[in-house]
Amino acid sequence: MTGDNVKSAARVLDLLEMLAAFSRPIGVSEAARRLAAPKSSTQALLGTLLARGYVDRVGAEYVLAPALRGRGWAGGPFGELRRIARPVMETIVARTGESSFLAVATADWQVQYVDKVPSPNPVRYDADIESARPAHATSAGLVILACKDDGERARFLATAPLAPLTPQTIVDRDALRAVLDAARRDGHAEVVDGHVPGASGVSAPIFDSTARVIAAINLGAPTHRYLAARTAMRDQVAWAAAEITRMLRATAPEPTRAASP
Repeated sequence: MTGDNVKSAARVLDLLEMLAAFSRPIGVSEAARRLAAPKSSTQALLGTLLARGYVDRVGAEYVLAPALRGRGWAGGPFGELRRIARPVMETIVARTGESSFLAVATADWQVQYVDKVPSPNPVRYDADIESARPAHATSAGLVILACKDDGERARFLATAPLAPLTPQTIVDRDALRAVLDAARRDGHAEVVDGHVPGASGVSAPIFDSTARVIAAINLGAPTHRYLAARTAMRDQVAWAAAEITRMLRATAPEPTRAASP
């Protein structure tokens, strides 16, 4: 199998996993942007998946076929991740009274929420799970970036656009490097008013069975409540991330052993 064939197979899986994260249809241009892929090849892949029944078309947009949203495939590792993470998220929301989000990274230096459990409080932090958010302005994005390999971190720091979404958004690359170093060391990252004024949160990384960071779990709250309970919230996301990581590793298939001669 050639390198191009391997790359194409990976692109198909990336596309399916991305579609699984959305409850709404998305167009070719958005899919290509999120995958950092050419629009022409993304269009071709979507056409193939449509013909094979893996996706459905809604007007000019595409959505994962309903049969793949069941518990069987459910979007590859993201489906398994959501299934395992959901009860853990519900637990930390019950313990803290604040909202929890499950986030994964996209190819264009953003994060995508793939599930959420909103706070029961009438005044709470909430956010849709359809829109991607710049990684540098979110605690989930920062902690995922912090746990990437040095090469990927360096590419992010060198090339990612760092728009100031609020006066508190960190856009200085040296300051951001220090934040990533601290998040890698401490096992969590926090953002105070950095993405939305008046909203703050903390996130911890989730790892798969190969010790690769694949997601982050977050607790978000109105800033005044977050600052009053930040230590407890840090402890809860650290526990939740470790619990989800443990369960992912426990459900991972056993490695194939070579047959004895």
